[in-house]
Amino acid sequence: MKQKLIIACLMLCFCRVHGQNAGTFGNPVISKLKTFLATHLTEKVYLQFDKPYYATGDTVYFKAYVTFGERHQLSTLSGVLHVDLINTNNKIDQSIKLQLVNGLAWGDFLLPDSLPKGNYRIRAYTQWMRNEADASFFEQVVSVGSTEKEKIAESTPAGAKINSKPDVQFFPESGNLGNGLKSKIAFKAVGANGKGIDVAGVVLDNNNTEICRFASTHLGMGYFYLQPQEGKSYAARITYADGMQSVAKLPDAGTSGLVLTVNNDSLPKASVRIEANKVCFAQNRDKDYTLLIYSGGVATSVICKLDSSVILLDIAKRHLHTGVATVTLFSPAGEPLCERLFFVQNYDQLKLDIKSDKTVYAAREKVNISLLAKNRADSASMGHFSVSVVDEGKVSVNESDESSILANILLTSDMKGDVEQPNYYFANINDDARSNLDLVMLTHGYRRFEWKPLLNNAYPPLAYQPEKSLEIAGTAKMLGGRALNKGAVSLIAPFSGRGILSAVTDDKGNFRFTDLVYMDSAKFILQAVNAKGSNNTVLTYNADKPVPVTFYQQPQATRVDTGLIAYMKTHQKQHDQLYAQGLITGKMLREVKINAHKLDKPAITRGYGVADYIIHGNDITYGGLLSERLDGRIPGVIFVSTGIIGQSVAYKRITMASPPTPIRIVIDGSEMPAGFDINSISTALVDKIEIATNATVGDLSTEGAFIITLKHGLQANEISSKGILHITARGFYKAREFYSPKYESATDNKLADLRTTIYWNPEIATDKSGNAQFDFYNADGKCSYKVVVEGIDAEGNLGRQVFRYKVE
Repeated sequence: MKQKLIIACLMLCFCRVHGQNAGTFGNPVISKLKTFLATHLTEKVYLQFDKPYYATGDTVYFKAYVTFGERHQLSTLSGVLHVDLINTNNKIDQSIKLQLVNGLAWGDFLLPDSLPKGNYRIRAYTQWMRNEADASFFEQVVSVGSTEKEKIAESTPAGAKINSKPDVQFFPESGNLGNGLKSKIAFKAVGANGKGIDVAGVVLDNNNTEICRFASTHLGMGYFYLQPQEGKSYAARITYADGMQSVAKLPDAGTSGLVLTVNNDSLPKASVRIEANKVCFAQNRDKDYTLLIYSGGVATSVICKLDSSVILLDIAKRHLHTGVATVTLFSPAGEPLCERLFFVQNYDQLKLDIKSDKTVYAAREKVNISLLAKNRADSASMGHFSVSVVDEGKVSVNESDESSILANILLTSDMKGDVEQPNYYFANINDDARSNLDLVMLTHGYRRFEWKPLLNNAYPPLAYQPEKSLEIAGTAKMLGGRALNKGAVSLIAPFSGRGILSAVTDDKGNFRFTDLVYMDSAKFILQAVNAKGSNNTVLTYNADKPVPVTFYQQPQATRVDTGLIAYMKTHQKQHDQLYAQGLITGKMLREVKINAHKLDKPAITRGYGVADYIIHGNDITYGGLLSERLDGRIPGVIFVSTGIIGQSVAYKRITMASPPTPIRIVIDGSEMPAGFDINSISTALVDKIEIATNATVGDLSTEGAFIITLKHGLQANEISSKGILHITARGFYKAREFYSPKYESATDNKLADLRTTIYWNPEIATDKSGNAQFDFYNADGKCSYKVVVEGIDAEGNLGRQVFRYKVE
């Protein structure tokens, strides 16, 4: 007799066991999964770009959405987002840090004219995401065109091996085959460029008897049915579009077999079928198997008694979370036997209503757009959105190829391997799209977790903690190499307004300053003393280390993209026009940061009076204490010991102040605290000392100033210092503001407006009524303009809407 279970109330709590009885296995697997999910919280990153491809000299604008958990709420876990531009040689060209505020940030990359053309990658991640390795990172391939003549092949790194052979893989629906059991076998054919290719073929048994024929139906994917027979093996003879053939062996079937199938054709439910062959049923009759359904961070288990060779179950999808769901069958001993992915589409995305004040506009005319966001319940939704407007005559794209917030967060971020044309499954949902999406489920693995390491507690410990803000960390040691235990480390950050920050080292000499916020690159000074106040210490700064880049195999022949070709023609016209107007000359080269200081004239006022004496670093003998190297060389200045061995303070030899006031010490423009130990500065670091013995600050007389300029260009870990270390740390990147001209009339500017991105706004927030408005001016292009709005609300509901209007 067939067993029929209806799972109607799946997700009422985090983990609830349903079925005939809870059994002895259902609870342990749920418990281990619950523990794993509680400790391995997930973050996802999605970037929306202003357009799909670029040219050298362009600026790549993007908005970052970081979501937390599997309900897709905006994350408050991390406060720092790392974004890298990776070049055609798999090296990081540019890297920036963005400050996340409630899961949101935006930034940009300026593409120099000197870049070679090719496929670049933009990678984004948080430190917390590194616990799942780089497979969880957001990564988008971006094509960059160039008007420069190609001198050498830039698309393939030297020494890289290109696989020129197509590859076809076969995937039994259950993960295995059983003799006598009819099973669906999906396949995916991939060409040398990593994209799906059309194939056809025939399945033969070991007697060369034809069993069935097959052909791909979408992007190299397809399926066929096979009912293996005992004593036989099977192979597929594959024919490619060019007539080439190959033979691939199909997986062997087990003598004792059990298969799991899921029919996901129905919108309201997914139908599960568990079937055992004669041998398996005889060996395991009346044993309890466990079926576990996992969706949106919630798991439900069902105990299935094998009292029949076929068990049927229906899963009500309205209780599941939109996105990838898994059904896993466990043996009575708790071993995962079969797993099937299926996609749940509950149509719960945000409804974004976009309206313009007109349907047809003139060139350079102002466009007013209104946005209304509503949730599934038709209630107003307060959310955060980003908007891109492009001239489709200059920027055309196959909408299926686009990356979108729906395709990324709901699909590709949960799948192993590359999902080709991800937006195809969301741009126009119909029966064909749903059927082809099921092929994706059959031919790709689930990325979130794997059962065997989870059940065996074999997942590696978490190596990275959430990065809430910027931090400066390092180690301090005594001169002899012993770790500085419970030493005092000071961080001097004159720009922050927070004065001097203090930290205490641990038993290994480690120190850390957290909760820092600063922009771009900032200079700091680190000081360290032991518990007795001695500065006979050496500091090391833990500078940022780039995360290794995974190898990306550039295609042997770059696909001719007609959209990019047309875009480059417009780009060339724009470049020629600007050049003719004298607005650009030569090439814009890669950004180079110069860390040297301009040499000043000998006597210059710096707010501390006029320098009386100048001593250059080359005139100071390296080694020893700085006070010893300067003693006797500066008229009217003496160095007085503080009472601690090796520490000295500079004074004027004759002073009227009572008590005596030390000479001010100014290092790289930052004034040190009164009584600063001059010997904490290594002689090797000094580039120049300007001494103003009659220094004044405003109307106040002082006892003079030592204006010290340190040498730069050394790596932090190459500088050996005595109690002090000068560092430059990379702070948050401040995004460029997108420029959009404002025209009072179409003849305001005689220069042709050849913009491709007409408007970019990374942050548009809807109010409590779900409304928002924005406006911009058209360019000179007369064609269709495409408006793309993407975003998310506080409950994690996602939205994307495409709107078009005409310019004539």
